[in-house]
Amino acid sequence: MKKVRVGVIGVGGLACGIHLPILSSLEEVELVALCDWDESRAEKACRQFDVPKMYVSHVSMLREEKLDAVFVLTQPDMLFRVALDCLNADLAVFMEKPMGITLFQANTLKRVADEKDRRLHVGFNRRSIPLVTAILKRMRELTDITHVEGRFYKNSSASFYDGCASAFVCDVIHVIDLVRHIASSPVEKCMTLQGPLEKEGVVQSWYSAIAFENGMTGVVRANYQTGGRVHDFEIHGPNASAYIDLGFGIAGCSGRILHCNGQTHSISAAGNAQPEIEYFDGVEIAESEEYARYYGYFDEDLDFIRRVQNDPVHGDPQRTAEDYATMELVQQLQSSCQ
Repeated sequence: MKKVRVGVIGVGGLACGIHLPILSSLEEVELVALCDWDESRAEKACRQFDVPKMYVSHVSMLREEKLDAVFVLTQPDMLFRVALDCLNADLAVFMEKPMGITLFQANTLKRVADEKDRRLHVGFNRRSIPLVTAILKRMRELTDITHVEGRFYKNSSASFYDGCASAFVCDVIHVIDLVRHIASSPVEKCMTLQGPLEKEGVVQSWYSAIAFENGMTGVVRANYQTGGRVHDFEIHGPNASAYIDLGFGIAGCSGRILHCNGQTHSISAAGNAQPEIEYFDGVEIAESEEYARYYGYFDEDLDFIRRVQNDPVHGDPQRTAEDYATMELVQQLQSSCQ
């Protein structure tokens, strides 16, 4: 089968540390060209990953190279224009999150992708983490999921990328996306409590409650003035609960499911049966100690490439709509702030 000719725009840390090592390892991919506004950085990346062509203008790259797909890996405030230009060049686009820094930008990208029948994927790697997919599969065997919680705590600042946007849009969106993805339902109502203006005069914390139309509920917690990185999820249903650890101070990838036979019991009551606990090792499930593999990036990139390879001329409106739904929920949560 014909290889997918790929260009990459933006070759910073995420590109060189995650996506380019993946793409250069895939037999389905021909890396054709790299682009970055920093010429020395682009040259270094071309040498490191043995890519033949280098550009400092993405417009020139799109005009001069014959590509099938582009990975847009710029910082958030630059994503919209570059992704839009790639769609207008009739290319399949994988863009890092967010889908623009406003819902208006996201709507434009969705509309153009739909009108031109082009594939547009937004990078939400948590959906593709092997640990997460394994625990979701097991929970759906054990119960009907009724509640999902996600948390992202850090010791940094919620002013992201030199102040171009809030971490709520650029980072907490990972939590919002996975909670929404698991619920798989439109939002009925939501409310967000936000912390006061603190460091750098911006909000540093948010606590959101969400009611979905299918009856499920969700909670999103985020705080950028804490002791360090804590990233986890909870998934609950009758007689079963899952706890997913994606980091406590350092990157983590493990989980547990607690389930019982349906009998109610108290820890202080005598003679009650012990609940069963199942343990999940994310590295073992991914069959790799490589961060990019056990944290979902590899599967996410490979899925995009194979979809382009199998159908290079059509888009995927369902996937684009799902990514857009996450931006809609971000806007709803921001609008509900109290």
